Amino acid sequence: MSVQSNVIRQKMLSSIDSNLNDYPDIAERWRAGDPTVRAMLISAVETVLWLIRDNSVNIVEPFIKSKESTIIADAINKGILPVATPCQHLITIENKGTDQVNLSQGRLIEDGTGRQWRLMTSITIEPGDTKKVLTEQSVIIHNDTTIPVTESFFRINVATSDDAYFAGLRVVNTTQNQVYDYTPKFMNAALGQAVYNLQTDDLQNISVIFGDSDRAGLTAQAGDSFTISITQCYGEVDVSTLGAAALSEIYASNESKLNMYFKAGDMVRAGADPLSVAQMRLLASFPSMYDQNAVFMGNFDFLIRKHFMQRFSYMAVWNEAINEKNYGPSLDAINHLFLTVSAKTQSEQALLIDDIKKLIAKADSLLTDRVYVIPVVERPYKITISGRLASVHDMDSVKTQIKELLLQNFGKHTLAASYPNPDGFNKQEISIKIRNDIIAFQDRISDFSVITENTNDNSIKPHEWAYITEDSITIEFTRTADTGTSIWTL
Repeated sequence: MSVQSNVIRQKMLSSIDSNLNDYPDIAERWRAGDPTVRAMLISAVETVLWLIRDNSVNIVEPFIKSKESTIIADAINKGILPVATPCQHLITIENKGTDQVNLSQGRLIEDGTGRQWRLMTSITIEPGDTKKVLTEQSVIIHNDTTIPVTESFFRINVATSDDAYFAGLRVVNTTQNQVYDYTPKFMNAALGQAVYNLQTDDLQNISVIFGDSDRAGLTAQAGDSFTISITQCYGEVDVSTLGAAALSEIYASNESKLNMYFKAGDMVRAGADPLSVAQMRLLASFPSMYDQNAVFMGNFDFLIRKHFMQRFSYMAVWNEAINEKNYGPSLDAINHLFLTVSAKTQSEQALLIDDIKKLIAKADSLLTDRVYVIPVVERPYKITISGRLASVHDMDSVKTQIKELLLQNFGKHTLAASYPNPDGFNKQEISIKIRNDIIAFQDRISDFSVITENTNDNSIKPHEWAYITEDSITIEFTRTADTGTSIWTL
């Protein structure tokens, strides 16, 4: 069972142990391990655990996923893995010595917080010279294993160390000197092809699954040795904390003369943590038919968000049909995709666009070099909150609370504003948030209504990043009719 089930089990066993003090004879037999007592009580505990699990499964959320367990289950079914993106940053190296220093690719460097970075290329620094080289905040761990038994879809569990995140995986059959390719869910895998699939049961640990020579992929043979290389990282890195650095290990005396430091403005790619539960909730709204099949009906939105949602603040991708609807017909739009994106870190805007283009081309080779990039245009979204407020509530305070709530949930860089909203934000969702989070509207006296801008005549186009700003919010409140009277209110 899950970690949560183990926690519940321990609580129930502890409760049994404490409550048995009212029955000294049975308590003594329980603590002595008498099977006639323990078997009966432990069986009751396990029965309750299974009932709890069945009850959770039976509470179905067919449309809007809100329970964390439902969201995680949907993410697992869609093949979403707990994978992070390593940060890449140029590091400046000064040679203060009198000898030439050579650093090979893969040498480890530690920053001021103890995070390890790998040199992505080899470098030679002459005496008195200063050079920059690309580094990545990641390390590679090699796990060697031998297959104990020939079995279809044999599974090997792998894990990171030091609470790091998965960033990459490489599987090699060292017995056959054969590199295996990652093929999600063995889709289009030929018989006997050296491929593997990845699965997770809790969005923490990952299992490597080999194929079946009679159905898909290649059966792992007993006695074969495999090396599984795990690239792990710490995801998002606060570049403001980067400064001095040093080699993790010094192999020659002249290496001690090197002065290393991260310089502001030299970041190449921002790191990103695995998807959060809130982001996976957004992905849960996509039909499962789009999973691993971006070409189906031309839907690339899910594919891009699954891989890069942590790296952009807004993204929209659309085909020629949607383009014709919003911008008019054009011969240049035929057999092309259109992309607009705003990176969270503007210094990696060009790199993010290039990564998205490569992902699209990998999903559909016909779209290689056939993606038009449209600049993002910011569009503040106008919203008016009007209503009546009871006299017991401070009007200015309530207005401030509403503004903070709207900006926190629908403002710039929020999840709700990270995807196209052609009809604007959902008024029902806004009303529910205000009703639930603003105490003033829970007294059965105060009331409000939400009015948003009319998008019928001025629709929100895909390249327009709509979000709520402080200036786009209008709040109009009056006092309720009982203000100034001495009438009792029940």
